[in-house]
Amino acid sequence: MVSPVEVMAPPRTYFSPDYATARSRFRLATQQADGRLSSLALAPAGPGGDDLTIDVAWLGAHTPKRALIHSSGVHGVEAFAGSAIQVRWLVEGNRKLPRDTAIILVHVLNPYGMAWLRRVNEHNVDLNRNFLGTNDDYAGAPDGYLALDPFLNPTSPPAFELFYIHACWLILRHGMSALRQTVAGGQYVNPRGLFFGGTALEDGPRAVQRYVEQRLRGVERLVAVDVHTGLGSFGEDTILVAADEDHHTFTRMRDAFGDRVRPTDPERGPAYRVRGSCDAMYARMFPTADVCAVTQEFGTCNAIRVLKALRAENRWQHHGDNRLDHPTKLALKECFAPDSESWRTAVLERGCAVVSQALRVLGGGQHDGPIPDARP
Repeated sequence: MVSPVEVMAPPRTYFSPDYATARSRFRLATQQADGRLSSLALAPAGPGGDDLTIDVAWLGAHTPKRALIHSSGVHGVEAFAGSAIQVRWLVEGNRKLPRDTAIILVHVLNPYGMAWLRRVNEHNVDLNRNFLGTNDDYAGAPDGYLALDPFLNPTSPPAFELFYIHACWLILRHGMSALRQTVAGGQYVNPRGLFFGGTALEDGPRAVQRYVEQRLRGVERLVAVDVHTGLGSFGEDTILVAADEDHHTFTRMRDAFGDRVRPTDPERGPAYRVRGSCDAMYARMFPTADVCAVTQEFGTCNAIRVLKALRAENRWQHHGDNRLDHPTKLALKECFAPDSESWRTAVLERGCAVVSQALRVLGGGQHDGPIPDARP
């Protein structure tokens, strides 16, 4: 177990080196914050044969009318940032809440991906394409994905090739916005391919849905923040809302979170529309509640480099020996959790600030003063 002194160490130590350390720190910080911890066990094992769990810290009312859900790691290797934010908030945040309010921290929704340095789970499923509704089919792909499949998903181990030249040619041919939507929107046709959404609801998402649905019966207002990395400018965060700019939901979120709010429209921002994202489940589960769900996305490096790293690691996973210290694994981690003090500082400051902003949207709880504008 990690000592209290280590948890209270300088900001850089909130960023854990691996899944096991992150989980230990989160559990200890939850205990020290007098939170109630639940661990949702999953079948796969970590690199050392250790168990993998989705851990949930619950603070505040047992049966809340208002609730904030803060989630990390639906894309496993992206979890380092969200985990650090959650641990820091548990250690340093102001946790005074009204009697009818709860904060739920969902720590590493995809523990397999974090432990094995993958963005996907043990079935190669991108869990942020897996949360489809009961009437939705796990089928199809964006127009043009199949034509790009040979480039995106080579059936051979990583090797030297003219990746950047080919990628730039595709951008010139299709345009960056259209290509981004085609590649990353979510596909259900190639189980070994990038951005595969699965064939049914995976165990992790099912466990989280069941937990939230059972524990939040009667909730009247719900705010959800899901933390991601890899999209946008280095060290800067974007608040993504799945609504058009002229929609009242977008306007409400812009008023609450400021000018960082952008729509998931590839023509109007850095993101793209996604099928089966985890934030979409809340409105389905609580149709009579006032639900506001946003994605906090921290930029790292340019999109072409990110795609190159995802593609190479996926090739190694399916056509190599899955060694954890392989360069493709290390490159993927660097793309989604850069070893940069300025980046980590910005993530911690802005991540905890957004928790405070979310509490304001929720209409309850105290915050720690002005929202900082931390940039490297």
